[in-house]
Amino acid sequence: MSQGRLVILSGPSGVGKDTVINAWQARNPDVARVVAYTTRTPRLGELDGMDYNFVSRELFHAKAADGDFLEFKEVHGNFYATPLSDMDAMLEEGKIAILKIDVQGALTAMELRSDALTVFLMPPSVEELETRIRGRGTEDDATIAKRLKNAHDEMSVRDRYQHIVVNQDVEDTVDILERLVL
Repeated sequence: MSQGRLVILSGPSGVGKDTVINAWQARNPDVARVVAYTTRTPRLGELDGMDYNFVSRELFHAKAADGDFLEFKEVHGNFYATPLSDMDAMLEEGKIAILKIDVQGALTAMELRSDALTVFLMPPSVEELETRIRGRGTEDDATIAKRLKNAHDEMSVRDRYQHIVVNQDVEDTVDILERLVL
């Protein structure tokens, strides 16, 4: 089997990263999401091993000390990391291994994995992004304002990625991603 392809996918909260990845996985059985590790508590509906690998701080730091992570960082008091063994296993199987990763982690991963295809998902507009975030109905106005400020900061480094894709329509976005990995 041929070597797989590593894809680093970033974008602001509410841009539709999970929706795009899920649609891509439904279309292409070779697409696999690398499930990150985190020390944060699961949110309602999140599943261990599917959304994240939820672990204690002690286990997280032990794994980091053992060199088990491609990259790791602290965000808002919780730790997040990309597991090396899971990513490498997917690549060895010839999979398209997707790292859904924030900008901080992505920039570190890009330095370590110059072979990665890097894609930044953009919303059609800031207004549409706000509509999507508000449509979730899970955050108050202060949290939404913070997410929009963070989105602006994240979008300011989009030129560090090889490709910028506007997620206007999920199926069109998946079409573009399929062409990019060829």
